Amino acid sequence: MHLRNRAVIVAAACLAVLTVFSSVVAAADGFREGYELGLEQGKKDAPLINTVWGVLGGVVAFGIALFSTPPDPSAARMQQLDGKSSDYKAGYLEGYGQGRQQMRLLYVGGGALVPTVFAIILIGGLI
Repeated sequence: MHLRNRAVIVAAACLAVLTVFSSVVAAADGFREGYELGLEQGKKDAPLINTVWGVLGGVVAFGIALFSTPPDPSAARMQQLDGKSSDYKAGYLEGYGQGRQQMRLLYVGGGALVPTVFAIILIGGLI
C-alpha cells in the first residue's frame, strides 16, 4: 500500500511541476510576442523631426535624447492591448520604449552629423 501511495504522490508532484513550467513558458511567449510588436511599432512611431533637433542641437540634442525617456505609446496604441495578458502588455511597453529610443538616437545622431560633415568639407576646402 505504501508503494501505491508513493507512486500517486510522485505522479502528483510531477504533474504540478509540469503545470508550473508550462505556465511560465506561456507567460514568456506572451512577453516575447508583445515585446516584438512593441519594438516594431515603437520604431514606426519615432518622428523624423528628431533629425531637425539633431541638426540644430548637435551633441547637446544627442545627449538629451540619450538620457531622456521616450514618450509612452498613444491612446490608440494602448487600445490595441485591451484583452491581452499582463505579460504581453509588459513586453509591449518595454519593446515600444526600446524601439522608439533606438530610432530617436538614430535620427538625432544623423542630424547631428550633417553640420559636422559640412564643417569638415568647408574646412577641408579652405586648407
